[in-house]
Amino acid sequence: MWITPADSQVHSLASLTMTLDNLFHDLESQLERELDAQLQNRLDDEERERQCALSIRDRIFALTHAAGCDPVTVVMKGGVTLVLLPERVGKDWFVAQILEPHDFVGLAIIAVSGIESMVLTPEQNKASLGESVDVLSAADLHSISARPRLIAQVSYAFVLRDVGRRRKQLDVVTSAGKYRGTIDRVGADHIEVGGQSAVVLPLKDVLYVRVL
Repeated sequence: MWITPADSQVHSLASLTMTLDNLFHDLESQLERELDAQLQNRLDDEERERQCALSIRDRIFALTHAAGCDPVTVVMKGGVTLVLLPERVGKDWFVAQILEPHDFVGLAIIAVSGIESMVLTPEQNKASLGESVDVLSAADLHSISARPRLIAQVSYAFVLRDVGRRRKQLDVVTSAGKYRGTIDRVGADHIEVGGQSAVVLPLKDVLYVRVL
């Protein structure tokens, strides 16, 4: 079979086109890998920055939104260890159901500053970090346009004043002891517990308040 010059040119052109296609394909693949690597590096940096900015309050908040989260072990200042389920988180406090020890069982309003340490399982530890920057949830989409939730702006002193107005019997717990009665008033830096006598306590020393 004879190959004419025209056939040879067509064959050479087809080979060149195939070579260029392969070259462009390789370049595109290399570029995609480089862009993916750059994006991943950027996401890794942003995730590290996000985790560096987390507070204990943030991690407790994340636990309240984790599906099927088990009770959390919290060691309070003063040495009392509580097993509890956090339910709602405010600015510097959170509401939890205390499950153990038996003498402390019940609903409590706990100061975040009263926590000495939290003991988390691997699953709880991961959940407490929240969602990484490369995960966009429905809650994230809502929060982009939504105003900050009111509860996140309410301070510990404010919520204790509200509890006081309701005249609930309470155990007010500090690292030094437990005081039973009602909250008669909450000042700028102290709380007054009414019972057989009035007890004035520095607000910063109140670890948590258990509703009886």
